[in-house]
Amino acid sequence: FRPDISSMFDRELEEGMKGELARRGENHALRLTLDEQLTLPRLESRSQLLTALDRVRREVDASGMMKAMDQFHQQAAGILTSGRLAEALDLSREDPANIARYTMTRSLAGEQSSTSEGPDSPRKLLLARRLIEAGARMVSVSISDFDTHSKNFPRMQNLMPIVDHALATFVADLKERGMLDDVLIIAWGEFGRTPKVNSSGGRDHWPKVGPCLLAGGRLPGGLVIGETDRTASEVTSRPVTYKDIFTVLYRHLGIDARGITLTDPQGRPQYILDEGAVPPELG
Repeated sequence: FRPDISSMFDRELEEGMKGELARRGENHALRLTLDEQLTLPRLESRSQLLTALDRVRREVDASGMMKAMDQFHQQAAGILTSGRLAEALDLSREDPANIARYTMTRSLAGEQSSTSEGPDSPRKLLLARRLIEAGARMVSVSISDFDTHSKNFPRMQNLMPIVDHALATFVADLKERGMLDDVLIIAWGEFGRTPKVNSSGGRDHWPKVGPCLLAGGRLPGGLVIGETDRTASEVTSRPVTYKDIFTVLYRHLGIDARGITLTDPQGRPQYILDEGAVPPELG
């Protein structure tokens, strides 16, 4: 939830979100530039301290992973100090034709729930593209509301065309700009939905099977990996796990997630991923 940009999208807040916003205060907004109290010299001092703390690990690192982590830190600091983040989130700087391209114009069937996105939500992926162009290495976008414990079918009739339009436009836009090979797109949720429809016409949480869509990132297209039974209750062949997909993601970022460790709060080294492998179909 981003209070500073939420006015760009027509979506009612859940009670929990309203409570959090009230707790933070009416004028709360997440800053898009440096805080007045965090001066550039102070930020540079913090960066130098981080470098000093990492020096020992860097000296014993033979994989080059620490160098890659340094580059991530430098890019993050560069975006923060340059003001590029605020500019990327300012759609008044975008070509109106592109804004129109990311906006649904056809009428939607079904029923829009009070917590579901509207036809302007594909613009979130336009913001994602602008953030990538500004230097962001990772962008997370949420389009809701798929938590269909009731009225699943009319709600999906309303929501799925929005998601379809958003993803199709995003992929086409990246391809036209020569960015698709460099950007890995992962579209998924944290679990699937029950094969059995409940008494409210909805589908509940189902952790055994869930879909995931991958595009870009120099991955081969046109593949369907894995099978389920006819009701999508169980995986019948070629299972792919979340850790497998995270392995694909880290590989794209140039990080060997099974080969480097981070220190947990108890001081123990932990691999970024202790399991998972890139599906052979994805190279």
